[in-house]
Amino acid sequence: MVRDEDNHDDLSYAVVTLVELNVTQQAGIDGSFVFQKLCAGSYHLKISHTGCKDTVFTVEVSKSVKLTFRMPHSLNALKELEITTHHTELKSVTQEQVLSQRAADRQMGAPLAEQLKELNGVTTMNTGPGIAKPMLNGMSGYRVLILNNGVRLEGQQWGSEHAPEIDPFSADKMAVVRGAAAVRYGSDAVAGVIVTEPAELPDTAGVTGQVYSMGALNGRGGAVSGRLQGYSNRFKYFSWRVQGTLKRTGDINTPDYVLRNTGVAEKNYAVTMGYHRKKVGVGVYYSEFNSRIGIFAGSHIGNLTDLNLALSRTKPLDSLADFSYQLGRPCQQIQHRLFKWQADVHTGPRSRLYAVYAFQENLRQEYDLPTVGQTAATTPPSQYHLMTHTGELVWEHNYIRSFRGKYGVQGMYQEHRYANRFFIPNYLQRTAGVFAIERFIRNTYELEAGMRYDVRDLEAWYYSRGVLQNPYKQFDRATYNVGWLWKPDSTWRISINAASGWRSPSVNELYSDGLHHGVAAIERGDKQLKTEQCNNLNLSLDHRRKRWSLSGSLYTYLFKNFIYYQPSPSGVELTVRGAFPVFEYTQNNAMISGADAVLQYSLSASSVLKARGMAVRGRNTATHDWLIYMPADRVELSWIQTVKDGQRFKEVWVEPTIYYSARQWRVSHAVDFAPPPNAYLLFGVSCGAKIVLGDSPAYVTLSVSNAANTVYRDYLDRFRYYADAQGLNVVLRLRVPIVVSRH
Repeated sequence: MVRDEDNHDDLSYAVVTLVELNVTQQAGIDGSFVFQKLCAGSYHLKISHTGCKDTVFTVEVSKSVKLTFRMPHSLNALKELEITTHHTELKSVTQEQVLSQRAADRQMGAPLAEQLKELNGVTTMNTGPGIAKPMLNGMSGYRVLILNNGVRLEGQQWGSEHAPEIDPFSADKMAVVRGAAAVRYGSDAVAGVIVTEPAELPDTAGVTGQVYSMGALNGRGGAVSGRLQGYSNRFKYFSWRVQGTLKRTGDINTPDYVLRNTGVAEKNYAVTMGYHRKKVGVGVYYSEFNSRIGIFAGSHIGNLTDLNLALSRTKPLDSLADFSYQLGRPCQQIQHRLFKWQADVHTGPRSRLYAVYAFQENLRQEYDLPTVGQTAATTPPSQYHLMTHTGELVWEHNYIRSFRGKYGVQGMYQEHRYANRFFIPNYLQRTAGVFAIERFIRNTYELEAGMRYDVRDLEAWYYSRGVLQNPYKQFDRATYNVGWLWKPDSTWRISINAASGWRSPSVNELYSDGLHHGVAAIERGDKQLKTEQCNNLNLSLDHRRKRWSLSGSLYTYLFKNFIYYQPSPSGVELTVRGAFPVFEYTQNNAMISGADAVLQYSLSASSVLKARGMAVRGRNTATHDWLIYMPADRVELSWIQTVKDGQRFKEVWVEPTIYYSARQWRVSHAVDFAPPPNAYLLFGVSCGAKIVLGDSPAYVTLSVSNAANTVYRDYLDRFRYYADAQGLNVVLRLRVPIVVSRH
């Protein structure tokens, strides 16, 4: 039973998560919930409710027991403004997957996209070993929104292959939400939303934190990150946090050779402050992300003959290169700054009004191989500077006669300037949108409906044959979503979502014309591209029995004017910077369908078998041909074995894994530079434990990937044309909670 700590009211529809099993339930209208057939032991329950501070309760279970949990019904301003309450809403009608603590420990220090691959249905679009972007339901780029601390991440306007400028160490929670997110977060959230949230600020006296470290064999690199946060009874209602990360890796090894100039260097930090009382709160957040990424030198070719040979040979010309930490040219230098201000006030016992303003600044410098007479210290050949202002005003109400909803207005102003070599023009982009969402809740079913209307205009400046061009485009359209959730009993959850979304062509899709340095390719946009429209249907289910569970989804997206890029009929082109393959943007009607599922079976209380897989089909319905760059079918099998706790070593687990990716034969061979790579099979194993040393535990994880050192190339890696993928890697990770002061 969940009740209000202040007035003892039942807290209807609170969301309760059993942390150890990553199982979530929603309480009934009377605040009641049941977890059945649990083994004896200690469990943590995380309970969330609108207007309440998320609270974790520890429960010792030895027999069936009835408990009442009292929630502090006071507003934690920073947390709620960081969309936690939105998650509660989305979790009910749509499919939300949250990265578990064990998965986060196993992937600590990896890029954001690589960590999200732990979730079912998520793959990555790679540009060599240093750049990875998440792909949901076979889609990436502009159809996947990324929220960093509740703010829509910009800085991806130069192309769909750039990695998100987010430090994963700063996120306490990473989740993928698919379905109803379109209405709340934007008309273009067609495939879904990736959410990263920092931990909530403390509200009890003391200074605490965590220290993270990791070291990797492949690349001979590592990372260290730290977090401190505090709250003092001297300054009631005020709390703070500081966080910072250093990361450095050298050249990556394939099974047979070194990939020269593929290291990464990062320096990141974030500061958060919040002042919150029961009915009002204010918070500020500032973060800075700095990264230097080496680009595999073998992808920049000097002439057409060498490029054609590189596309056909099994090893790059510099396959005898030695390992180095040097980050030379070609490379990318990236800086991303984010400032966020937020405030909120309760407008009633079950409603509140909040406002958010955010400013983002992105500076990207790209260096290709120097020409004769140049050195690494010269001015970057390409430089892009993007500044974005966003704001929103939202009013939301809790359950009123079984209804919950929110209404809001959002706006964005964006300015971009480039220097030196042209790739995309200078431009101004403005967007305004309004939305409304209502949700009707009953014990066995829920209904949700939302609508959104956006107006977006784009004004660009560039020269064409010596004449200044100043095109202006305006786009506007409505978006809707309807969802239904059926909960016949505690073992079944079935939801259906139908939605309509749209997105305007992006700047690079319209006007790009030149060398896209990050992918070592020439890209050309199409000024005549029209608005992309999508109607989609998503079915998800979750069924749990005593020894096994099944979760999965089926989806279909019907696109009108689907925008994509593919190799140009002109093939490759020789420029003063070298020879590069040419890609062109185009559009056609298309359909993307697929399924993903995860099945778990408990052999015993300490042994679990797990299988997950996905399949995606993309068709160009205008030409009756396959879409390019769709994920190949893949399956992963794992066995999770836990060990009985000892005096020093607790929560010990080991997890061997087999990963299989099929060959992507559903392609049109006439439009690619090289045939799809062969299927591959990878082996890995991870293990971890909680080590108790005095009062401070340490969480240690050891992971081995590509244990057999298999030679392979992945179809979704843009650098598969030139080199093999990463070989054997061993990573040791350590997470240590610390307590500096309890006052």
